Amino acid sequence: MIPTANPDQLGLFQSGGVDAVWTVEPWVTRLERDAKARVFLDDKDIITTWLVSSVKLLRDRHDLAKKIADANVELTKWMQRNQEEAQKLLIEELKAETRADFAPDAVAQAWNRIQFTSDVSLDLVAKSVQDGKDAGFLKGSTDTSKLVETP
Repeated sequence: MIPTANPDQLGLFQSGGVDAVWTVEPWVTRLERDAKARVFLDDKDIITTWLVSSVKLLRDRHDLAKKIADANVELTKWMQRNQEEAQKLLIEELKAETRADFAPDAVAQAWNRIQFTSDVSLDLVAKSVQDGKDAGFLKGSTDTSKLVETP
């Protein structure tokens, strides 16, 4: 297993540089459509994007941390209500950040596999840590009970 950047996975997969990819949407859909890849594990209970801060920020700038967390909740709700516009913004951002083009229908297909939420499941946090250990990315014991705080 080797870490790869999401934009590089398509070329690596097509050239035989990798035989499999562990990735997230919309990159999964891109691999299916452009490289004829097949999904063999679709874990719907996984956290792919985390909103994190330092303990120092939570302690010293609690009001700011709360504003950031509240903005994340507001943005998540907006994305749920305005899916078409959110998808267009995602396509623009992906192109600006990665130079990768995504067809609107591909993003719409990927969007159906994603659950946008601001709710944090402590069980999923613990599962994510264990998955990281199982994959060899994390070592030792990890206390996940202190990883989540709601400002």
